[in-house]
Amino acid sequence: VFIIVLTVLFMFTSSAVFAKEKPDATNIISDLLLLRPLGSCALVIGTGVFIVSLPLALITSSTKQTAQVLVADPFKYTFQRPLGEMESGL
Repeated sequence: VFIIVLTVLFMFTSSAVFAKEKPDATNIISDLLLLRPLGSCALVIGTGVFIVSLPLALITSSTKQTAQVLVADPFKYTFQRPLGEMESGL
């Protein structure tokens, strides 16, 4: 009985950690002025690195993984993440 109560207690207390909160003004401003421009730079640089590394990625059959890391992830972080949400799980 003690283990069941303890398990239920941990389940309810740990779920509060994963609850989504509304982003505050500081997060939105810093996201808009700092993180989005850095994400755009990462997207441009990643695209350039992807183009340069494309021959090697084709030889090693890792084109999809390379494109995901260098192009798709920065794109999603910059343009698809809600404004002010710093930890999107991307």
